[in-house]
Amino acid sequence: MDRFFSHLKQPFTSIWLCSGFVIGCFFTLYTFSTAAFYIMSFAVLLAGAYFKPFLTLLSGFICAILVVIFHYFIFYSTSDCQIDYKQRRLVRFEVVETYSDKSPYYLKANLKSIESCPATIRPTPFAMLSIPSDKPVVSGDEISASLKLKRYRSVKNFYSFDRERQALLERIFYKGRSVGEITYLDHHTNTSLRDRYLKYIDKITANSRLQWLYYALLTGDKSKISYEDNNQLRELGLSHLLAISGLHIGLIYAVGFFSSKWLLRVSHLPIRQSFQLNNIFALFGFSCSFIYVYLSGFIVSASRALVMLGCYLVIYNLGKNPLRWRSILYALCIVLLIDPFAMLNPGLYFSFIAVTIIFLLTRNTLDVRLGFLNRFVQLIQIQCALFIGLLPLSLYFFNGTSIIGLLINLIAVPLVGLLILPLLIFYSLLSSLFDITSLLFLVDSVLYLSYQLLLSIPHDLRWFPFSEFDFSLLVISYSTLLILLFCPNKYVCLIPICIYAVDFKLQPKAQFQLDVFDVGHGLMVMVSANNKAIIYDLGPQYFGRYDYIRRVLLQSIRKQQLSVVATVISHLDNDHSGGLASWQLAGYAETLSTFHPKGLEEACKTNSLILEGVKINSFHADDSRDNRNDLSCLLKITRLNYSVLLTGDISTAAETKLIENGVDLQSTVLLSPHHGSNTSSSNRFINAVEPEVVIHSSAYQGQWLFPHPDVVKRYNEHHIRQFSTAELGHIRIKFYEDNYRIEFAREQESYWFEQD
Repeated sequence: MDRFFSHLKQPFTSIWLCSGFVIGCFFTLYTFSTAAFYIMSFAVLLAGAYFKPFLTLLSGFICAILVVIFHYFIFYSTSDCQIDYKQRRLVRFEVVETYSDKSPYYLKANLKSIESCPATIRPTPFAMLSIPSDKPVVSGDEISASLKLKRYRSVKNFYSFDRERQALLERIFYKGRSVGEITYLDHHTNTSLRDRYLKYIDKITANSRLQWLYYALLTGDKSKISYEDNNQLRELGLSHLLAISGLHIGLIYAVGFFSSKWLLRVSHLPIRQSFQLNNIFALFGFSCSFIYVYLSGFIVSASRALVMLGCYLVIYNLGKNPLRWRSILYALCIVLLIDPFAMLNPGLYFSFIAVTIIFLLTRNTLDVRLGFLNRFVQLIQIQCALFIGLLPLSLYFFNGTSIIGLLINLIAVPLVGLLILPLLIFYSLLSSLFDITSLLFLVDSVLYLSYQLLLSIPHDLRWFPFSEFDFSLLVISYSTLLILLFCPNKYVCLIPICIYAVDFKLQPKAQFQLDVFDVGHGLMVMVSANNKAIIYDLGPQYFGRYDYIRRVLLQSIRKQQLSVVATVISHLDNDHSGGLASWQLAGYAETLSTFHPKGLEEACKTNSLILEGVKINSFHADDSRDNRNDLSCLLKITRLNYSVLLTGDISTAAETKLIENGVDLQSTVLLSPHHGSNTSSSNRFINAVEPEVVIHSSAYQGQWLFPHPDVVKRYNEHHIRQFSTAELGHIRIKFYEDNYRIEFAREQESYWFEQD
């Protein structure tokens, strides 16, 4: 085999090493301690043992494993200090950011010291804290307080933004609340160059209608972009323009390079001919780009572009071809060496694949003989190639793709890169010397009008939704594209397509599906069959403004392309109806009429509904007591041999009433009454339902610590399997003709470094 490899054109040793490092980072980060990781490790080890060219690949693979583990233990793992939520600890912390303007203050804090926890070499962790105080709490305050801390944990749902993973990447390891007096120790005025720059940009763009656009382009900070604008940009295919990337870094480099060249020319300084002036100009341009990336907060896309620029310049100065793909590989390795957990950021894949596509299509980009028409044709080719090359990623991460974006970007990319961004840089530099707000007002008026015209494009032309584009389909898509590009026999691409088609055809189709969302202490359930759905309860609302409708329920509905035919509110407690206003605002108010024709203040109507072959019956305990919980609307969902009972917050009294009224309660799956409270789930009720599975919708280490231990014991005595959203996140049950399958978001959506 070594003789076979010796006849091939051997790549540089660095290529083997970097390839092994990238492969090792990917498999270690995503599959560590799983069968896939051990199989891949054994395959690489076996190849390195028998084939000499793979020895260098093996070295890179081993280095990657060590780098990932090192970064995890130093930067992304909690300290050795054991935190007990029931125990008070004296903590000294500095306020980083506040999210409320009145007591209790919800804030992000840097924990300087924790009582009984020894100092370590690890950077100090962050925490999200709730602090009641009569005195205003602002960023920069150093405070000592008695806190109850617990490990940071957020809800985990399929198809939703993973706040827990984002917190891990930001090193937010704890949640906590103050349980005693707080002492203000000091106040630190943050005078870093980046913070002053952010305040400066915020000030000079404050009165513009598209401030979020200018602020994002100049700082890389997207915090001013609203949820609606972010969605609209995504549908228009323009989100990538707000990420500081190669376009922006290249422009800053060019400004620095040619500015230094012009300054030297006008200064008439005597320079020896042997002196390499281009190296000085390149260094100055790279320094300008570095400062720009620093001011952007070293976000992934900006860091990637800066590293790639550095690799490009080094390879060029060594006399190599800078447009070869190895510069991309080197840049990727450096980015992963600095932080292998950057692989968790979808932007890394978008940016590197996009740059690779551009490099493949611009081999003649340095040829000055290319005219305007040829450049425009090349731009069209690049946009089409980017659309096709990034389409699988877009479908996988965003459940769809922008259709109109292919045309809009033909104008938007050169407009932003060659006109808007240079104007903004020019404006930000001169605003410190002169009042030129009229220039920004003129640009803002034109751009705002253009943006409104784009928003007038019908939604159907903007965005093409695509459901159930899983990881296997992503792999199949890129395997097919690579075969089409590099394999002489193009028909080979049919192999992965046929494999997926056969696998898809053999997959059984669920008769109906039950989704119990993870919403903390509350309840939100969806029953769906054949693209139709019914919603049971809408979860809680926090701080009078935050709920789980937009970011969880609507995301799931769009992902699965469902049509909601009815909505049931069991009762009007906040933890069951907190999302009602958002649900109505989203256009689903009419779905309430089926089971609540007299309004939500009255008990739900006893009704029957057929949902694509699934029978849904509503009823309630006819209890004369003035108890809103016991008037909860119950649903029984039945299809073939399986049934589900949704029980709201009924108590033992209501359970008894239902049994005495002869209501058929027997079900395969039971949603435990009142989140598993000890006021419900009596032995008599359990015997009447005879469930195989019980689901508790509750919060992790919540105030009431549901499900109650006595309730858990009672179900265990009946040998009933129990699952809790507090421990497992979003729980999904798919019912087939002869069995059912239970899926848990916290198991399927979590990696080894996120496990409890």
